[in-house]
Amino acid sequence: MIVTLVSCTDYEQKIIKDIKSETINYDKLIKTINNCDLSRFKYNQYISKEYFPKKLVEVIDNTVLKDKVRYIIIDKEPDCDSLTIEIISGRLHVRYEPCPGPDFPSPDSYEEVGLIETWGVNKNWIIWKDNDYI
Repeated sequence: MIVTLVSCTDYEQKIIKDIKSETINYDKLIKTINNCDLSRFKYNQYISKEYFPKKLVEVIDNTVLKDKVRYIIIDKEPDCDSLTIEIISGRLHVRYEPCPGPDFPSPDSYEEVGLIETWGVNKNWIIWKDNDYI
């Protein structure tokens, strides 16, 4: 089921607008994460903001995500040469997939399945939120 972005809160709407209008800042964010030495962390591990290099914090601060990011997760998909990056702010996850698969949401889409809301931002960015308070 695809619906318009009517279900967004102001924060999700700000993130979507920022990703679309400030592409350079998000490209720089991905490039910075890819260039940071985070080799002591495993793939798919929550990396706390206390371990973010200063340069990464500066780049995040150039987006609407500033002061809200608590963790990042870096993962390596088997069929992709680039890293998948997930930026976490509470229950909200902003995810960059360089090699999206067939199940990746369409741009400008919204879907709610159970307690999970998903917004397709563009061809590589997705926002999802887990509304389970447990």
